[in-house]
Amino acid sequence: MKACEILHVPCKKTYRWKWRHTGTDGRTLVESDQSYALYYECFSAAREAGDEPRRQAATPAEHP
Repeated sequence: MKACEILHVPCKKTYRWKWRHTGTDGRTLVESDQSYALYYECFSAAREAGDEPRRQAATPAEHP
């Protein structure tokens, strides 16, 4: 399985979830066409596509 990341994307007054697979050079190779209301739905869709979601470290902007 290829590693992927799950991210939240703005949607109206809330957000939704998408997954994406990035190459070693940091370019996005594949991104989900669909967005998901629930994190676990996105996680499951990524696995069904052959990607393994990985845990991301929080950036300083997310946690001051």
